[in-house]
Amino acid sequence: MELPIVQYKRHRVAYSVAAVIGFLAACQGFYWLASRSVASFFGWFFLTIGLIAFGRCTWVAIKNSLVMELNHEGIKYKGSCYAWNTLRSYGIREETGESGSFNYLILYFNDGGGALEIQLDWMDNNESIPEQMAVYAKAFQVEFDGVVKKEV
Repeated sequence: MELPIVQYKRHRVAYSVAAVIGFLAACQGFYWLASRSVASFFGWFFLTIGLIAFGRCTWVAIKNSLVMELNHEGIKYKGSCYAWNTLRSYGIREETGESGSFNYLILYFNDGGGALEIQLDWMDNNESIPEQMAVYAKAFQVEFDGVVKKEV
């Protein structure tokens, strides 16, 4: 059975909006240059700054959108990779408090060090993480410690 690569992303709204504003500024600068309606300095200024803002914000939005990936090598989380053979077990913690409920994926490692807690609530399609983790854990013999409900 071939295991699929599963990616969990978050959307960077602020950078996406800034990229659109940069693109609009570049269009305005180009319009001013083409129509010669204002001084060329303002046209070149808006065109240059708009293109730089558009390119930079688009790059940051794309680069930082991938948060977690489950693949055959291990779990990639925020640029770090944790191999399946380094994991002892994993668990899910559901915290409920006055401000709302929060879900965490907790990874326990073989070296006996601390656990890695990954907050799941701000990832797209976070409801499928427990099912996908179960599939990978079964394939790589990683134990499941269960779901812990905690009142905060």
